[in-house]
Amino acid sequence: MTVVVEVVDDTGLVVDQEAVKGLVEAVLHAEGVSGEAAVAFVDEASIAALNGRYRESNVPTDVLAFDYVSEPGWPTEAGSGGVSGEVVVCPQVVIRYAGEEGRDPAAQLGWTLIHGALHLAGYDHETDDGEMRERERRLLEQFDGFVRLLSV
Repeated sequence: MTVVVEVVDDTGLVVDQEAVKGLVEAVLHAEGVSGEAAVAFVDEASIAALNGRYRESNVPTDVLAFDYVSEPGWPTEAGSGGVSGEVVVCPQVVIRYAGEEGRDPAAQLGWTLIHGALHLAGYDHETDDGEMRERERRLLEQFDGFVRLLSV
């Protein structure tokens, strides 16, 4: 099972991109999926524009996930058990949420990346009965070594 993750940081705020890549790869591998994913770090204006376009909320958010397998015409075999998608993260919002929750920014970033990767793996906290939140908690504990390497 192969997972390829590419990281692009347009903000300059993410110090260890290899830790980001390793965490997302580990989560997708733990979920038994293979494929390709991108993690893009963007500023507040960019994520607000994406949030407005795809979720009809023109405010910055911490993370959005785009599953390209389900998009019509995307050159990936849907239903193949694979993943092809993108997790878009706004480090400024992650840092703000960490402050609001009294949480370490690295731990908040770890949770945010796990959250986005689980969306790519097919989880949906808006329709499940808490399964995604429980899985996030367990993976955050399991991959604490990656999370400790993260910094924003």
